[in-house]
Amino acid sequence: MSIKKLTGLMPAPPTALDADGRADRNAMQALVRHMLDNGATGLVPLGGTGEYTALSPKIRVDTVEACVEAARGAPVYAGVLAPGLGDALPAARDFKAAGADGIMLIAPYYTGITQSLLIDYVRKIRDTVDLPILFYDNPARSRLVVKAETIAKLAEDRTIIGMKASSTDLYHFDNVLRSVGPDFAALSGWDTLFAQQVAMGACGGVLTTGVLIPGIWPEIQKLAEEGRFKEALALQRLLNPLMDALFAEENPAPIRAALRLIGIETGQSPLPVPPASEVLNGRLEAILNNLRAAGAVSLPAT
Repeated sequence: MSIKKLTGLMPAPPTALDADGRADRNAMQALVRHMLDNGATGLVPLGGTGEYTALSPKIRVDTVEACVEAARGAPVYAGVLAPGLGDALPAARDFKAAGADGIMLIAPYYTGITQSLLIDYVRKIRDTVDLPILFYDNPARSRLVVKAETIAKLAEDRTIIGMKASSTDLYHFDNVLRSVGPDFAALSGWDTLFAQQVAMGACGGVLTTGVLIPGIWPEIQKLAEEGRFKEALALQRLLNPLMDALFAEENPAPIRAALRLIGIETGQSPLPVPPASEVLNGRLEAILNNLRAAGAVSLPAT
């Protein structure tokens, strides 16, 4: 099993859809190049922002194929946000056939599950589909707080090669880092805590804002890794208004609206997610203009 090292910024993009709700491969590839040409090292399509649960299997596969082609060798870890094996296994097989380098796997979230059953579940997928697994630790969505020792057990035999940490519990994150080996790819999954998690040992991040402004995040990571935490935090705080706005309404409508403001069209989310409101569109436009004026980011004019 070939494993591409996961470091740096791996944005979680929305899925580009055309007017009929089908996968828009050209638009998806344009978005991938925007991210990779401006600072990202890889990408994670079909996560929460990519609306895995709202899409048909065909749209998912078409999207992964488009991402792999446009990535030109950069790692593509496709999200598998399935409630159980009946969806997870065929999706993982399809994504492998589509060229994905790995999958990002969340814990099954409908049926109650124990720590030991989670280990069995992830190992079953690993053993059935020969792809590296990035574990998606998101207790708000999975309704399961995965213990640090559980993650360590899965990492010990390389069932998982890393995790996206989408939790505000920094003590839990620290416990995970103290429990795993040096090759474990611990990736921040919380935009507003990226600098903090890098300072603690994260090797990169799977970030929504990285879709829109990929260039600034490697700068923040470099400062945090060099021990210049106050500078890293100050730079990250410039983005707080943007980060707040991008999650002010149901994800991923705000990031679709923000991308549209810089000339990148990704279409409209399937129901029940509504388009971003006019108020939020105006708020996003003002924030982007302020960031340009401050010289914090380089973006096309709106």
